[in-house]
Amino acid sequence: MKYLLSSILLFLSVTYCHAQHVVFTPQWTPQSQFAGYYVAEEKGFYKAAGLEVDIEHPSASNPALNRLFEGISDIITLQLLQAMEAIDRGMPLVNVLQTSQRNSLVIVPRRDDIRTIEELAGKKVGIWKAGFGELGLMLDAEKELHIGWVPFIHNVNLFVSSAIDATLAMSYNEYFQILAAGIEPAHVFRFSEMGYDIPEDGLYVTIDFYKKHRKEIQAFIEASKKGWEWAAEHPEQALDIVMKRVKEAKIGTNRTHQQWMLKEILALQRERESGKATFVLHPEKVKEASDLLLRNRRIKKEITVGRIEGGDL
Repeated sequence: MKYLLSSILLFLSVTYCHAQHVVFTPQWTPQSQFAGYYVAEEKGFYKAAGLEVDIEHPSASNPALNRLFEGISDIITLQLLQAMEAIDRGMPLVNVLQTSQRNSLVIVPRRDDIRTIEELAGKKVGIWKAGFGELGLMLDAEKELHIGWVPFIHNVNLFVSSAIDATLAMSYNEYFQILAAGIEPAHVFRFSEMGYDIPEDGLYVTIDFYKKHRKEIQAFIEASKKGWEWAAEHPEQALDIVMKRVKEAKIGTNRTHQQWMLKEILALQRERESGKATFVLHPEKVKEASDLLLRNRRIKKEITVGRIEGGDL
């Protein structure tokens, strides 16, 4: 009996020692936007892949990108445009998985008499203080609208109180908050329908981590994809897992909001033509994003898919 117990303890010890520790940081607070990763952890997909994954969310003072380059986090989520701008500034980033295939950004007018994008000229429009509004700024510049941008933190109070004429919103987040407030906008301008259908969320690592930990990265990718596929097949159970994270972090949201978000996020992962979630970063989309950033002088030289995925390193 004593020998058997010792053998079991030795087995567990060896198994634990062989598990590779990875710190993963999504770019925002716990919500359905990151459901697939929570599922992969909760259902044991990471563990089965030989990984011990800690999911640590960022703080306002230490965002995901900072955590990555401080060596606190190994893998983070980041939007494509933000990643490309960071690469242009010299940050050694590599995209290892692209979850988003379509753009979620919308402009929602508060006034019914704003019927076209051109009628936003000179108007006050809400934009996130923490970023994420790059497309709005570029649309403004390219159409010479001279919008008066009004920063907000994370809710739509300014919009609801009519303190602004319109707001930027994510289709999976702030747009739901607007509808939940009892406001049904007469018009919604979707960037994906205005020639700005740039993919958003992907997984990123540093070049150094990419070169030294290919096996661990591949294991994380496959387990994460499995998590997202499971979430798509079992949305209500995936939502249970999300709400567990939300409650632990004491986030001010509810199940209805997170249900809307999960449905939208899963839809944004599917390619427009095939309707399938491929988790691929397409070269033509990188070219489209790079050309847009170059036109608006937000980057100094073209960024190719080979560079952003590490093939040109």
